[in-house]
Amino acid sequence: MLPVSELPRVSIVTPAYNQAEYLAAAMRSVLAQDYPALEYIVIDDGSRDGSLAVAQAIAAEHPGRVQVLTQPNAGQAATLNRGWALASGQILAYLSSDDLLCPGAVTTMVNALQAHPDWGVAYCDCWLIDASGRRVREHIAQDFDVRAMQVDLVCHPGPAAFFRRDVFEANGGWDVRRRQVPDFEFWLRASRRFHFARVPEHLAEYRIHEGSASFQAMSPERADEIVEVVQGFWHGQALTPDIRASLARAHSIAAKNHAQAGRPGRALVHLAGAMKSRPAIALAPWLWRQLLVGFTRRLYYRALRSMRRGAA
Repeated sequence: MLPVSELPRVSIVTPAYNQAEYLAAAMRSVLAQDYPALEYIVIDDGSRDGSLAVAQAIAAEHPGRVQVLTQPNAGQAATLNRGWALASGQILAYLSSDDLLCPGAVTTMVNALQAHPDWGVAYCDCWLIDASGRRVREHIAQDFDVRAMQVDLVCHPGPAAFFRRDVFEANGGWDVRRRQVPDFEFWLRASRRFHFARVPEHLAEYRIHEGSASFQAMSPERADEIVEVVQGFWHGQALTPDIRASLARAHSIAAKNHAQAGRPGRALVHLAGAMKSRPAIALAPWLWRQLLVGFTRRLYYRALRSMRRGAA
């Protein structure tokens, strides 16, 4: 490995909001990395559960290796933008406060970016883990395809995505108006100017638990957000078949979100929007499977709440 002074500096930001249960493990997974030119910034976003104290305790165990900041609650997008603006790295990344980096992740991703100067964003495969950290199954990311992102709305990057600073500076950071898909909105904009590539290694662990977004019924505003993002992305352009397909996909995702949250009326409105954008979508089996998944998850949420009430 090159001397530290010759290595590209990497800055990782972890935004923390009410994740005291998992934050220590997330931080330790970063601090255990073997890449020497690493800057780590943890920002407590107005937590009420002791997350700040956890972050400060871990920082005290590793003097000089992590910067811990705190602020009134501003949301994930604003928190990450602040961290990246303060960061000194040529390569940037983020790690959610309930996820983990696998050993050697930073070195592997930096080596990939250094070997391919044309890459703006590098992402990898990951493991899905449960609340206790047990690996449930693997997730193999798709090799990057710009049409898949812009039309099929596939969010290729997941945890342990690393990108060059000019991606952040050219994109202007995450959109602070977005609360449900700020990451996808950022990558979608970046896909117009930068090359993405997959590193086919499992370098992160993505935690699925009852407090994660995957288990939460979305508000109406969050459920609609994907439609607003896609409409904004294509604003002012003539409605080509690809753009119609993209809008139809966004409406179908919103329909599933509303179904999952127990709003069948709003789900049907977006289903109609999908068919209006692209009538042939009515013949797509994945559309009906997606809606079924939404309604099935709703039943799961109801059963879970009933079990909690019964145990109380």
